[in-house]
This record gives sequence, C-alpha cells and structure tokens, in this order.
Amino acid sequence: MNERDQFRRAAIEQGVPEDEVARFAELIRFQIHAGQREEGVHVGRRGGRPRLPVGMPWPTCPKGFPLPFLLRLDCAALPRVPDLALPADGTLLFFLDQESALRACGIEDEQAYARVVHVPAGAETVDGEYVLPAREPFLAPEHELYAGLQAELPDWLDRSEDWLCDTQIQLLRDMPHRKEMSALVERLWPERNWWIQRDVFVGGYTISAQDPPEVIMADLERERQAMSLPRPERMVALYEEEQRVMREWVPLAQFGVPDEEYVNARFLIRHEDLAARRFDRALSFCEFTE
Repeated sequence: MNERDQFRRAAIEQGVPEDEVARFAELIRFQIHAGQREEGVHVGRRGGRPRLPVGMPWPTCPKGFPLPFLLRLDCAALPRVPDLALPADGTLLFFLDQESALRACGIEDEQAYARVVHVPAGAETVDGEYVLPAREPFLAPEHELYAGLQAELPDWLDRSEDWLCDTQIQLLRDMPHRKEMSALVERLWPERNWWIQRDVFVGGYTISAQDPPEVIMADLERERQAMSLPRPERMVALYEEEQRVMREWVPLAQFGVPDEEYVNARFLIRHEDLAARRFDRALSFCEFTE
C-alpha cells in the first residue's frame, strides 16, 4: 500500500464518502524534502566538488566557462515517491550558472547554462576538474542532506472563490470534508520546517514567487484561444492548460542558489523522460523572487 492508498483508507475510515476521497486524493502530491538537519535518511550533499565519470569533462556554457556545481543526490537513498519514477541507483548532479540563466531570453536559451547529469551506479568516477583554472564561485559551500517524505496540496484550496475558476469552485463544492481531509494529510505527513536557501525539494508542486513554470510552458495557441473567451470560460481554459502541463511535468529538484538570497533553481522533467533516464531533457527555470 503506497502513501496515496494510505490516505484513502484513513479518510474513508473517518467517514468521508469514497467519491469525495478520490477527488481529494488526486490533488495530493508527494515530495522528498531534504535539509541540513539530521532528520530522515542521508541522501546527498549540497556544494563541494562532483564525482564525474572518468573521461567526462566538466559541463560548460557555450562560451566554454564551467557551470557551477550545486547539488548531488544519491538515488538509491532517496525515499520512494508515488508516481515519481526516480532512478533506483546512481547519482544525480546539478549544475547551474544562475546569473546567465536569469539573463537568458526564453526557456531554450536558459538551458545552455544548466545541466543535470546522471552518473550510473558502478561507473568509475574521479573528482571533477575544471576546464579553466578553479574559481571558488563554481563550488558552492558544502553541507550534507537528510530527507523525508511529505505531502503537498495546491495552494488554491484555501483561496476565496473570487480568485478561482469555475472548475476549482466546483471541486471545492464537491469536497465538503476538505478541511478534515487536509488535517488528515497533516497528521499523516507533518510538514517539516524548511528554508529553501538550504533545503532541496524533489517532486511535489513547483515553488514559485512569480509565474510558475507550468504557466511559462503553456501552449501559446491554446492560451491565445483562451484569451478570446469571456472571463469565466477563459479562467477555466487557462486552468485546464496549466493542469495539462502539470500532469506531464514534475519538479526534479528545487532549491535556493547559494549566496543568492532571492534566486531559486528549479529543474523540471517530463514523467516519460524521467522513467527513461533522459536527464538531458530536464529544463531549468531559474527564478528571481523579488
């Protein structure tokens, strides 16, 4: 029985109708939360120097400069997450030049300054060496990461109906026990204290201070068609397009950039690419939060 089934069983035992439980359960996203506090299992390290496969050069940007290394996740140690096909072994390495990524004009241009590398288990590795002489900004401060599983709900569940589209309003009205079910989620998976500048999040919902990646990745033609509709229909169409993108993509890792108080790194990947280990297709959405 996975975590989603655990929730369904507990909610039904509380007397919530099964159809209402099923609707609510679809809104739950499970997330790995890794932080510096020694709670949970050891899953990797922020900063330091990566171990790269023998013969693999340090990832660089188009101008030949090395991309800063930010994070290592040990896949075998990561908690298993429902509906998230993470590798069973190996290591994930995350590189990002946040300054260049923030200056990039569009999604495609930003990818030149971000890289995700999966090092298979058993691969012979060595400490990564810079193409150019070492410079400290390319190595983030080190600290170990310890992870646990937590559950997330969409933030619109607590909003006034004035800010919601008809689809969301109907969902709320179809779930009269939503407050009890939200409390149940919190009891089953208590929220860990977190600080994005030092913590890392895998799976779940995207963390966004401005437009979330799902909005940025929306189909432009569908958006144009939606904008020609009256406001109620427009809001429904835009919401459904955002949900389509969210079903297709998942956050692979989200975290604050060291020494950049107002910058978040966000790497998303399609579910099908994650299952096929096509990490070269992950997309970076670096965000300035102020």
